[in-house]
Amino acid sequence: MQKGYQLLSQSQLVTGRGSVSFLAEMGKKRAAIFYDGRVFKEKEKERVANILNKGGCECRFVADIQNEPFFGDIERALGAVREFEPDLIAAIGGGSVIDTAKAAWLFYEHPELSFEDAFKPFQIPPATGKAILAALPTTSGTGSETTCCAVFVNEKTTQKQLILGFPIVPAYAILDPDFTDTLPDVIAAHTGMDALSHAIEAAVCVASTPIVKSLAIEAALDLFDYLPDSVGADVTPEKKKTGREICHYAATIAGIAINNSSAGLVHALDQMGPYFNLPHGLVCGLLLPYTTAFHSPHDTYIKLAKRLGVAGATDTETCAALSEYLWNFNIRVGIPTCFKDLGIAQSEYMEKISDFLSGLDSSMAANLSPLKPSFSQAKEILEDAYLGNKPF
Repeated sequence: MQKGYQLLSQSQLVTGRGSVSFLAEMGKKRAAIFYDGRVFKEKEKERVANILNKGGCECRFVADIQNEPFFGDIERALGAVREFEPDLIAAIGGGSVIDTAKAAWLFYEHPELSFEDAFKPFQIPPATGKAILAALPTTSGTGSETTCCAVFVNEKTTQKQLILGFPIVPAYAILDPDFTDTLPDVIAAHTGMDALSHAIEAAVCVASTPIVKSLAIEAALDLFDYLPDSVGADVTPEKKKTGREICHYAATIAGIAINNSSAGLVHALDQMGPYFNLPHGLVCGLLLPYTTAFHSPHDTYIKLAKRLGVAGATDTETCAALSEYLWNFNIRVGIPTCFKDLGIAQSEYMEKISDFLSGLDSSMAANLSPLKPSFSQAKEILEDAYLGNKPF
């Protein structure tokens, strides 16, 4: 029977500069920390350890995750977690760090759970209370701190596989913009475009509710307004700091939106990312004008375009103007407009398109998009995205 109501699921949000101190206020005794050693260095580790120790919580840094996580990263981290037996698992890092912590938390809570069963969508068991999961994102894009998804790469196939289920939504998302101030501009641009793709895709997802659409549109507008300042080389330090903070919050709002709807066609077509070792957010930003044009015209695109002041004479022209706005916005924040410009060989890219599209039929992101493309339509989108053929 179809339900006549919808639930809005999200982590409990802790916001503001310095909010990392909340970790010490959770009343826990043993904290296992996941992190990325490239950006979270000894000084930062010492600071967090001191915060936790002053709160009566022993701290151990159990996993340094520096890549898009593989299955093997889960297994290695899990061994350290089981040895330490924490009552708090905290992830301080980007999406890869948070996703690995989610998986380790799941298998720590349920040692009997097999890998095969964990990757069955929305069939993972509920929390047992053995440990609380908290996420403190240091990038502003993945939304993993508040989503029911964890993404991993199968070492054997290079294909992405997802753990999906609401039990892995972190109990707390601690949004401390201090951790984003030292991000290189290029990483801030890539993660920001990941967040923007989440916002726009959630806004047009066929499963979105009016509240989700509102959250998604407002997150997109904040990113359009503040991402250029966040990554700009010629802005004042104060302006950049404000840009980083607003983008940090907007990315989480976009994450809440996709968690209560779905990502869309960009995320269904992004398999060239792990194959060519491209940053996920770069791929998302590059593909977004192409997928937006494919779904046009759409009422939500029209609303967003009008809010941006790029309306045309007709609905079709308005949506085309939005796609062009996205194209130019990419250029503004340093995202290429086609894969050819990344130095990828055309012959290899074109030969791999069939592999990139092998999971299209079963992709939830594709199936919940406004219009699911046929294989030939999806192939044309990816061909255009390589060559830079404007779709509007």
